[in-house]
Amino acid sequence: MKHFFRVFILSFVIFTMVFGTALYLIVKDEETSIGYSEGSEGIDKRQRNERVNILLLGIDSMDGSKERGVRTDTIMVLSLDPKENQASILSIPRDTRVRIRGRKGYDKVNHAHAYGGADLAISTVKDLLGISIHHYVRVDYQALFKTVDDVGGVEVDVPMNMKYTDTSASPPLYIDLKKGRQVLDGNKAMQFLRYRKGYPDQDLGRIRAQQQFMDALIKKVLSPASILRIPSYVETLHKYVDTDLKRTEMVSLALQASKINPNEIQKATIPGQPMMISGVSYYKVNDDELNKLVKELYNLGE
Repeated sequence: MKHFFRVFILSFVIFTMVFGTALYLIVKDEETSIGYSEGSEGIDKRQRNERVNILLLGIDSMDGSKERGVRTDTIMVLSLDPKENQASILSIPRDTRVRIRGRKGYDKVNHAHAYGGADLAISTVKDLLGISIHHYVRVDYQALFKTVDDVGGVEVDVPMNMKYTDTSASPPLYIDLKKGRQVLDGNKAMQFLRYRKGYPDQDLGRIRAQQQFMDALIKKVLSPASILRIPSYVETLHKYVDTDLKRTEMVSLALQASKINPNEIQKATIPGQPMMISGVSYYKVNDDELNKLVKELYNLGE
């Protein structure tokens, strides 16, 4: 039983590390995966000591649906290198200007999932970065709402007063947080992670907030008190998490990741800058800097 808890926690932490909010997985059916993507490249095609890149997609569908038609609110790539015991997390701003297969002209990267689900999101990120994407994990924010409450809240430093109302959203969005260090429950965590308007550097500021929350959540998940609450996660995770990883693959990745120090995980954001193009707000990538960053993060030769 202790071994199961250790593997579960390691698996849990792998994905909470990546999702600026939290990404979760559940080990339930040994022979089948929860979802499948034609665009992913399975672990069976790789050697165990080879790097694995996992696309993490955060969506906000209030009914728990994971189908296409929903835009991704958070996009990150988690890369694990078991040979070197290294890991990296690359954040992709949701407004990043990209080309999407089958579409004309340029579009925002977060539209890819709405057009073609996980498959198109995977191919879009592969084209953008020029790397393989071996698996995906897709989680609804509703998982965050429930699981943050399950672990007893997460302490973060809110950088500013956050107040915003959008009655046209479905459901209506009400954000009202005061500046300062505080413990956020599920509802307040959702407000913190969804707040966008007040950061001077727009989406980049929001990504920093997501990374801060991510670090705090890792510490909370690893605490002895949270381990005792594992049974309460199961139903929530099964309902709101979708991945093409099988149980055996999850366990294998968790064991590989157990040798990686969370404090040494490299974190980066795609280099670029926000700008208006033809009346549309985009995040325009600096291609030269991105190429250098990709080579550094994924140990690619010249």
